[in-house]
Amino acid sequence: MGFNRPEAKMRARASIRGTYPHPALVTLIYFLLTTVLTNVIMAFVSDPFQTAYLYLMDGVYAPERIFQTIFTPGRVGLYLVLQILISLYTCVMQFGYTSYALRLSRWEQPGYRNLMDGFAVVGRVIGINLLIAIFVWLWTMLAMIPYMIVMVIAAVSQSAGLMVLAVLLAIVGTIFGVSVSYRYRLALYFMLDHPDWGVMECIRQSKQTMKGWKWPLFVMDLSFLGWMILELLTFGILSLWVSPYQSASQANFYSWVVYGAFPEPPAPPVNNPGPAF
Repeated sequence: MGFNRPEAKMRARASIRGTYPHPALVTLIYFLLTTVLTNVIMAFVSDPFQTAYLYLMDGVYAPERIFQTIFTPGRVGLYLVLQILISLYTCVMQFGYTSYALRLSRWEQPGYRNLMDGFAVVGRVIGINLLIAIFVWLWTMLAMIPYMIVMVIAAVSQSAGLMVLAVLLAIVGTIFGVSVSYRYRLALYFMLDHPDWGVMECIRQSKQTMKGWKWPLFVMDLSFLGWMILELLTFGILSLWVSPYQSASQANFYSWVVYGAFPEPPAPPVNNPGPAF
């Protein structure tokens, strides 16, 4: 039997209704600890690349003076270090939210503390995200080689036909890169369910498990497109409800693909009135 997407989403909604604190509040805290916090930090550090671009467009100062003034080792170094630290911090927090969503889908009554689950295994979380990013980048670059070759030939020969072919090859390469990224979508879930596994084992298991399941997951991602548009129209406020809904649905996908069944809600307590006299 194939993956039942409507049921996965229905069960995600049901688990949200039965969880306290409400997932929207947990998502709000997650949003404050990631997007808001990192933006506040970076607000005190000017982006030298953007600053240089604005001055160049203004045309008041000579480019040599702009580069000498803005691109100092201290300023550029501080900016790059903060960007790296924020990226690593975001990866760890995303792991925590994935942990929360998986427990949410399993009716385990998760809470705010689960957002910090990644800090208990921070080295493994950073390692798995780094390796996945490298693998996706390498495969995407490999797929882009035909595009780059045809693009160079088209630029030299001024051929419109080759230019069109280059664009088509770029689209194909991009699609291939997205497809590759779906290989590793289950890696974090495997890390959560198997804390004794190594980073590469989680990645290999995700790659093996996702064979034949990329399209159903892509269709489920696509089914949230309407919600994403509404998020934009509400300036992101609706994401407080959509994010846990989407994340729990994806966790249900993992449970179905790996275990062949959706998580079941806990049985209601038996009301024992005691012996009758």
